[in-house]
Amino acid sequence: MFSRVGDDVSLLCTNVVYPNCSSTTWIYSKTVSDVNIEEVEFGKIRVDKTKRVERLSLGSDCSLNVSDVRDEDAGIYTCRQFLTEGGQQHGGDAPVKLSVLISEYYCLKQSLNVTVQCSTSNAVKLPISHIMLFLALTIMAAIVTIHTTRRNRPPKALHPQAEEASGIELQVLEE
Repeated sequence: MFSRVGDDVSLLCTNVVYPNCSSTTWIYSKTVSDVNIEEVEFGKIRVDKTKRVERLSLGSDCSLNVSDVRDEDAGIYTCRQFLTEGGQQHGGDAPVKLSVLISEYYCLKQSLNVTVQCSTSNAVKLPISHIMLFLALTIMAAIVTIHTTRRNRPPKALHPQAEEASGIELQVLEE
């Protein structure tokens, strides 16, 4: 999921057990290998654990709402379900990766050349093999589209002068 700095975002929990969110725990980590911070435990915001306590809330569907998104909010938010406090986890994790788009704004004058830079925090990095596969599939789709379009197009009629120049005489026989 992508969000801009200053926006409000809602991270959906797809594995909710109890609709009152009493089984819902949200865990945050900057990266996969980073330390986990329990932001929400059994439906309650952890005031002692999170530095963004004033910007977090739970939605009626147990989604985690983050208001006034900041660069440091980027990371992996994982929704987990527990049937009882201290009990085993029920079902699998429901992770949501949040990337925060960062851009700079300037007041511009007309006819001024400007270079705009935009970056993301914690953005998904694709391996070159995925990028090459995407390009190859795009090129193949374009070729198939062109071929199909040309095949379905009716043949062009020859200009009358071209028929004479070819030396071919056309006769239409009517029965």
